[in-house]
Formats: sequence, C-alpha cells, structure tokens
Amino acid sequence: MLFCSYIFVLAFLPLTVLGYFLLNKFNTTAGRCYLLAASLFFYGYFNVSYLFLLLGSLLINYCIGAVLTHWRKRWLLLTGYLINLLILGYCKYYDFFVGNINDLFGTDWVLLNMMLPLGISFFTFQQISYLSDVYYQVLEEKYSPLTYSLFVTFFPQLVAGPIVLANEMMPQFAKKENHSVNYHNLSCGIFIFALGLAKKMLLADNTAPIADAVFYMSDPGVADSLIGSLAYCLQIYFDFSGYCDMAIGIGLMFNIVLPVNFLAPYRSGNIQEFWRTWHITLGRFLGQFVYRPLGGSRNGKVRTYLNLGITFLVSGLWHGANWMMILWGALHGVAIILHRIWSKELKFQMPKWLGVSVTFIFVWLAWIFFRAENMAQALKVFRGFGDFSAEKFAATRENLDTDSLIIMAVALGIIFFLPPANSFKDKFKPQLWHLVTALVLIVCSVFCFNRISPFIYFNF
Repeated sequence: MLFCSYIFVLAFLPLTVLGYFLLNKFNTTAGRCYLLAASLFFYGYFNVSYLFLLLGSLLINYCIGAVLTHWRKRWLLLTGYLINLLILGYCKYYDFFVGNINDLFGTDWVLLNMMLPLGISFFTFQQISYLSDVYYQVLEEKYSPLTYSLFVTFFPQLVAGPIVLANEMMPQFAKKENHSVNYHNLSCGIFIFALGLAKKMLLADNTAPIADAVFYMSDPGVADSLIGSLAYCLQIYFDFSGYCDMAIGIGLMFNIVLPVNFLAPYRSGNIQEFWRTWHITLGRFLGQFVYRPLGGSRNGKVRTYLNLGITFLVSGLWHGANWMMILWGALHGVAIILHRIWSKELKFQMPKWLGVSVTFIFVWLAWIFFRAENMAQALKVFRGFGDFSAEKFAATRENLDTDSLIIMAVALGIIFFLPPANSFKDKFKPQLWHLVTALVLIVCSVFCFNRISPFIYFNF
C-alpha cells in the first residue's frame, strides 16, 4: 500500500488514526494493538508472504534482547547481529554474489530470483540498533513485546525509513499523553503530509518520464543528457524528500516524532555536509556500526581514509546489490576523502556559493551511475554531454514539452529558495491558510494517483 494511493489517503490513514484514538479512550493497550494490527496489514498488503519474515524477525530479535537484558554476553550480541545480517544477505545479496561467482568461475549455481522483501534493510538495521541499545544499557527501562513490535513495524517508517533508534521511539509509544488526540500535532502532521504528497505526485512523478526518456534514448545529445540527468537529480530528491515529509507528518498525527531524515541536501557547501543532510539516519547507522568499529579517525590519516572508503562502499552496496551502486558509493567515498584532505590537511575552504555549486554538480553527475542500469547506459548519457550537433538540438526542441521545463524550473526554485518542510514542525501554529493549502495540495495530488510510481527507496 503506497502513501500516494486512494486506499491509503481515503481509507487506511483516516480509519487508522480514528480507530487508534477512539480505542485509547477506553483502553490504551487495545489502541496500541489496533495500531500494530494496522501496521502489519499495511506491510502485508504489498505481499502477505513477507509478513511472516517480518514477524519471525520480530520474535527472534525480541527474544535475543530479552536474554541480553539479564545476561550481557558479547558473543550473544554478535550472534544477534549475525542472524540479522544473514537474513538480510540471503534475501538481498544472494543472487548478486552467486551471479558474480558464476560469471568468474563458470559455475552454474541456481539463482533465487527472489523479489526483495519490502523494507527489510530498514527493519533489520533498526533491530540491530535495538540489540546494541540493550547490550550497552542505553534503554532506561524494559519495554513490553507490544511496544517493541510497534517500534519496529510503525507503518510510516516501516518500508523506507527513517531508520529509528529504540531509545528515541519506544518511550514515545509508552507516554500517556501521546495516547490522546493532540490537535496541534494532528493539524501540523496533515500539513506536512500534504507537502510531502505534493512533492511526490506533482514534482517527482512529473520529472521521472523526462529522465526515463533520456536514459533509454539510443543516442542522446548534450541537451538531452543535461535535461535528462538533471530531471533524475530532481526526481530522486523530491521522491525521497516527499516520503520523509509524509512519514514525519503521519507520525505526528499519532503524536510520534520521527527523526529528521532529509534537510535541504542540495544546498550543502561540501560533500560531507551533503551526507549530513541526505538520509541522515542511514549515515548515523553506518557511522555507529561500520565506520567507528573499523577505527574511525583514531588510527592515523591513511587508516581514516580507508575507513571512510569502506563505509561508502557499504553505503553503495546497501542501496542496491549491483556494481553500479557500488561504483556510486565509491565515487562518494573518494569525494569525501578528497574533501577531508582539502579541508583538514591543506586548510583550504571554498566560498559558500562555489562550494554549493561544486557539490551540487558532483552529486548530480554521480546520480547518473545510480540511475543507470549498467555501465553502457551511464556512459551513453555521459557521451551525450559532448555531442553538440545541430540535429540533436533540433530533435530535443521538437520533443521537449515546455511544461516539463516549467516543472523542473519550479522544482529547482523550491530546492534552493524555499524552507524545508521540516522547519514547519517546530514553529507551526494552525491557521486557515494551512488548512486551505493542505486541502489544495491533497486534492491536486489525488487527481494524479492514476499514474503513480513506487518510491525509489522502496528498492533498498
């Protein structure tokens, strides 16, 4: 079930919010059971067979956590990590590694051709962080299986993040004041949800066809490559930003504050700042469970650069089990290392406008490898940047829809000149214009539901 679908907007979401708070008036346990059941229904709606994988993961991790509470053994914590990673690896990476082994050694091992269980990376990482919090006694108290299950399965963040931590989520489900309707949170949540929905439907899904046309073009010219790659740069921005806004908005409707996961990353003055503002919770997780265990920056410059490179290779592999994603991660790793040398060792600093320009152009071009299905497709787009032939310009002018350029111009204006949706949360005061804006955006978005596409981050 997509956030941007008739069944979700017109039925599932309002019925879940209404049922949750109505039941809480009589019994908060019943209300939370209802919310858990709704979250499991939401997940099972995509593919009911993977619901059993989610439930099995819940059971295994809660039991390991319960044992760790009373018997803090490092080998048990590492066993919990290993079980989670083996499940994730089998479902997400088995075909990638076996396929490469077959290609290298001429073997004929059978591939699974398994459809990736939705959100498996997200709920796996969350439960790894839970086991860590239990082992290191970060959690202040022991929570019930019901609260733990809600922490993992809460539907706004279940399938595409943010990757939430147990100590920032579980206490919220236990707070008594969060069990009653908070009209400020409800109105703010609806407003932010409407902004996110409009980003997805009116911007991301309208730039997607422009990008697709160029990436599947046999011989693009410079205008095609520029417009098509920029269109994808805008598509993934508003697709992910829209999802993050919708998740935060829905969470607020239930009085649950989800962590900020996206904060105007294209305005970043350097690549390090970009990764502090793009998929913030993934960066937090990789820092805690990959970069720091490798040694972080504690063992000299060379080791620090190596650790950064490995962390970004893991980030690329997390985004997809293919070589294009690994290459994309490697490019960002090299960029981070070069930035560190430039800023830490050489003590140089670019003017803000130049830093933003260089960072944006690098991220834009790197997205080509992220979007391309193979190296040949990526190189085709890059070759187009050097084709200035008159006939290619004429073909581009003939085929390009003026509305598409307007949409892209509006998208760029929003990115660089308007405040991020997250900024409304802290200073929000319900006013009539909020209601009117939310209604207009939701109605306009609903009219576009006949051509929706899944969120890009559903693939990860």
